[in-house]
Amino acid sequence: MTSQHSWMLVGPWYRWLQPGIPAAGRFSRPIFQKYAASDFVSRFLEEPQRSLIYRDEDFVHEVRANGASVYSLSKKSYVKAQPELRKLFLDVHSRFYLVACELHCDAPGFPSVKREAVCEAGFVIRRRIVRVAPEARQELAEVQRQIAAARARIAKLRGASSFGGRLGRSFNGVCQDKLAKLQEEVKAGQRRLKELRRAEQIRYALEGWVPSQKSADLGAWRAIETEPQIVTEAILPLYPLIPAESDTHHSAHKRSIWFGVVPTSGAATDEGGQPRFDERSVYQVHCFVRRHNPACPKTSARSDCKGELVWSTPTERYQLAAHFDLEGTSNRTVTVQLPDLNALEAQADSLRPGQAAGVRMVSPPGSSLDFKVDGDNTPTLADPKRPRGGASICFFAIPLITIVAMFVLQLFLPIVVSLFQLWFLLLLKFCIPPAFSIDAGLAAAMELEGPELDIEASVQAKIDAQGVLNIGGHTISSVEEFKELLKSKFDEKGDHLHPEVRQGLIDAFGDDLNALGKLALDMATDFSADAPPGLREALEEPDPATAAVKGRLPSVTDKLVYYQRVEPPNL
Repeated sequence: MTSQHSWMLVGPWYRWLQPGIPAAGRFSRPIFQKYAASDFVSRFLEEPQRSLIYRDEDFVHEVRANGASVYSLSKKSYVKAQPELRKLFLDVHSRFYLVACELHCDAPGFPSVKREAVCEAGFVIRRRIVRVAPEARQELAEVQRQIAAARARIAKLRGASSFGGRLGRSFNGVCQDKLAKLQEEVKAGQRRLKELRRAEQIRYALEGWVPSQKSADLGAWRAIETEPQIVTEAILPLYPLIPAESDTHHSAHKRSIWFGVVPTSGAATDEGGQPRFDERSVYQVHCFVRRHNPACPKTSARSDCKGELVWSTPTERYQLAAHFDLEGTSNRTVTVQLPDLNALEAQADSLRPGQAAGVRMVSPPGSSLDFKVDGDNTPTLADPKRPRGGASICFFAIPLITIVAMFVLQLFLPIVVSLFQLWFLLLLKFCIPPAFSIDAGLAAAMELEGPELDIEASVQAKIDAQGVLNIGGHTISSVEEFKELLKSKFDEKGDHLHPEVRQGLIDAFGDDLNALGKLALDMATDFSADAPPGLREALEEPDPATAAVKGRLPSVTDKLVYYQRVEPPNL
């Protein structure tokens, strides 16, 4: 039967909109399956249905100006791109991906094709690019600028709308018409982009990675046909999923399921040194199988029988995560164990000279940067006649390098934050015990109520309900008084904030209770309950009056939610 009908390479039956229903399978496409362990291939072979469910973090997000954003140190927001675009994390993020597909005969009942009828299977990764006619480039740039400006103003107005009190009521009464006009500007720009595409002033094209004959690690992105019969692109293998004959419960039983490992990095570059894969380009996978010509004997060579290539519909489009993507880097916590200074001191005194040196640094002749420090702490050349010194060999213990590196990090972090006003970097560090403290009354007054995450509205509501707030001996009757009390907490000298960082925060966010309150709550959160065994007992007991904000560290397993197994229908 399969030799009389065309083939279809579609998604695996268990991910069809109606699992196992042939009518649903005909319109499916190969899928990406996500895993969190490096043995993902073995897990797929054991049970192909068990892969991680995609979350919001698995979509590309874009940075947009958000104006008067509530509960934020930033005037930017990180929102899901529209239309939705899949994001694949890197291997270093502890995320791994397979592409999976299933081969069927385009005949009544949608029967599976026997694996023996396939003599070659693989997939290619293609890059989607946009080509703009020279005469349309200026107009395109202007339309994109207008859309971006309108979206930024919409975000600013919506940010204002989330505030409570008079600001929210004023927005609802005055700004709705303005918001509607801005939304129409966005729609008008999008209509113009569609007109340019219809006029072929803007065209989407596909490029394939064509290896160089000079080296396997060299290649170039070149224009290619969508479904060629002769493939010049770099081909990645698809493997058949072959369960044991006795395992009738296996998801691939009596089915022709194929899979391949999707690379998210690699050594290949073009001749200019640009990597094959980057975080800016949009990619998609195209799978294919070769229909074996029975007149030719099978060999391990590609295109051995010149049989027909059957191509799948392309997968969903995707981009690669940035190397320093915060969601990605949080998937695998790295522990750097600092030396125990007491043990280091005792051990260093007991070793023979030179025994503790674990790193040897060799300076060739004329490469030693020797210097000395004079009385006013000014570094000068150790020997003016030999500015680069002679040859030298220095030995350092690894704990010594680690101690100095940690000291330099802590020394320069506040300088970088205050000098460049990168206040949001403070949100990327927390300590056990916390480096900042606020009393219980102040924390309770900033508890967030409802989905708006509006501290100012929450405080105002408490004042309206109670008349005044009594916080640590202070009587607060207005939001402005509450702001002053919160700012005074940043002036206390018992915490570990650099003086310039403290003053910079007050100058930048002193009038923004939402931003300053968020930072105070974040930095004061006590995660002592999650301290490792053995260290928890050694931590100083927090003052009950100031250890007001309790938190639990997120677990890496919180993200590990798997698809449930589905059973094929009895047709």
